[in-house]
Amino acid sequence: MKFLLVFAALFLGRVDCSLGQTADTAKSKEYVVRNYFIISAGTVINAYFKDKPLEIETIDDFNNYIQKNVKVLKDSYVVVTGKPKTGTYDAVLKTLSHYKFKHVSTNISKD
Repeated sequence: MKFLLVFAALFLGRVDCSLGQTADTAKSKEYVVRNYFIISAGTVINAYFKDKPLEIETIDDFNNYIQKNVKVLKDSYVVVTGKPKTGTYDAVLKTLSHYKFKHVSTNISKD
């Protein structure tokens, strides 16, 4: 009789010690609207911020615009297109690095 009770307690009334369901570790994608500052640096600078053209043509105009709007522009994503060592390309990159822009990508044109 004792054997039957021990057998029933062990095999029929067993306790499930498995782990519970864990949370999903994959991060959900957050879609965020980002501000882009697009600059085409050649002999003349063509710049766009939030899909609006800016009245900037020379490097002095560019430096003044950056200096006045650095707080708004600093967290934007910057794309610089041009050819190194020609026109205003190097001066634009120097200005952006001076004001410590975080998200700067360059696109070197072949022409």
